Amino acid sequence: MRNRIETLFREVLGPLFEADGASVEVVNVKERLVQIRLGGAYRGCPSTPYTVDGVIIPAIRKATGEDFRVEVLV
Repeated sequence: MRNRIETLFREVLGPLFEADGASVEVVNVKERLVQIRLGGAYRGCPSTPYTVDGVIIPAIRKATGEDFRVEVLV
C-alpha cells in the first residue's frame, strides 16, 4: 500500500502541486495514516485543509480503495 501512495504522490500529486509553485512529500505511511509535508507556496497556506480534504484524501482513496487519514507535518 505504501508503494501505491508514494507512486501517487510522485507521479500525480507532486507534478500537480509543482505547477502551483508548491511541493508535497510523503514522510510516513502507517496503518491508515499518511503523514505529509507541504512546501513552497503551500507552506503555511490557510487553504491547506481544503487541499487535504478536497484533493489529497480523495486521490488516496481512488488509488488505494481504502480510507486514510492525512496528517500535515510542520
